Amino acid sequence: MTAFTNVLPGFWKQAELTNGRMAMIGFFALIHNYVLLGWVIPGIF
Repeated sequence: MTAFTNVLPGFWKQAELTNGRMAMIGFFALIHNYVLLGWVIPGIF
C-alpha cells in the first residue's frame, strides 16, 4: 500500500470516489428497472 501512496498521491481517494459513483449508477439502474418493469432482476424475480 505504501508503494501506491508514494507513486500516486490521491490514488485511494480517487478509487473510492469512482467506486461510490459506480455503485450509485447501479442503484439508479436497479430502481428504474423496478419502476419500469416491476422486476428487481429481470427473469429471476
